[in-house]
Amino acid sequence: MRIVVLGSSGRVGGYLLPHLRSCGHEALGLSRREGDDLHADLTDFPQVSFALNKARPDAIVNLAAQTNIDECEKRPQKAYLANVKIVENLVRWIENNGNSSHLLQLSTDQIYDSPGPHREDDITLKNYYGFSKFAGELVATKVSGTILRTNFFGQSRSPGKISFSDWLVDSLTREKMITVFDDVYFSPLSLKTLVELLEMVILKRQQGTFNLGSRDGVSKADFAFKLAEVLGYSTGKMSRGGVGTAKLTANRAKDMRMDISSFEKVFKVELPTLMQEIESLKGVYPS
Repeated sequence: MRIVVLGSSGRVGGYLLPHLRSCGHEALGLSRREGDDLHADLTDFPQVSFALNKARPDAIVNLAAQTNIDECEKRPQKAYLANVKIVENLVRWIENNGNSSHLLQLSTDQIYDSPGPHREDDITLKNYYGFSKFAGELVATKVSGTILRTNFFGQSRSPGKISFSDWLVDSLTREKMITVFDDVYFSPLSLKTLVELLEMVILKRQQGTFNLGSRDGVSKADFAFKLAEVLGYSTGKMSRGGVGTAKLTANRAKDMRMDISSFEKVFKVELPTLMQEIESLKGVYPS
C-alpha cells in the first residue's frame, strides 16, 4: 500500500513511518523539510497538489499540527493554518482525484472536558487548540476517512519534540523539583501501541470518528508516580498540585478520559489498560 504521511518528523511520525515500512508498505514522508521523500509548504494547495500527484497514495495520514496549546491561544492564525488549512488542502486534493485516497486524520482528546470517560459526541471546547483541531475534524468528514482522537506518551525520536513521559524522566533523573497535576485526567497510549493500531486502521479504511486510548484513565500525577515506580526513580522532588497553580496562557481541559468502546467494537480489538502501557516503558527509558 502506498501511504503518504504528513508530519513524519514529529513524535508520532518518527515511529509511524519506519513501522509502516517494516510492514511492507511504501510509506512516504511529506513535509516542508528538505530531505523528506516529498517536499511542500503544506498550507499551499498548489505545492501539496504537486506532491500528492507525484505520489498518488492509497492513503494519506495527517499528523501535521500545531500542538502547543499556549501558542495556539497566542497565535490563532498559525493554529488555523496548521490545524485546519492543511486539512482543507488534503480534502480538496482527494475530492479532485475521485475520492480514491483514504484520509486518516489524527485529532486530540483536548476537545473533551466534562466528567469522563467521554463518548465521541461529548464535545467541550476549552481553548483555541481544541477549537482548531475540532474544526479540522469537520473538514475531514467531507471525504472518506477515519478521524482518531488520541493522546500518547513514550520516548520521542524527534529532536526538540518531547512527550510527557520524556519530560518526567528527564526531571526525575536530574532530580528537579516538579509539580504534577492531580486534577487533570487522561487515558493515553504508548507510541509503540499507537502506531501499530494506526497501521491496522489504515488497512481497514473504516469511515468515522473514534476515540483511541487506553481502557482506563488516571490523573497526570498518578501517571507520573506510577512511571517513577516502574522505572525505579525517587519521587522525593515531585509533588502534587492543581493545574490552576501553573502560569498558562490558555484554559486547560481537566478531564480528557475517553470511552473507547466504539473503537473496540468496530475494529474488533481489546485496547490495553494504562497500567499495562506504563509497564511497557521498562527498558525504553533508563532505570
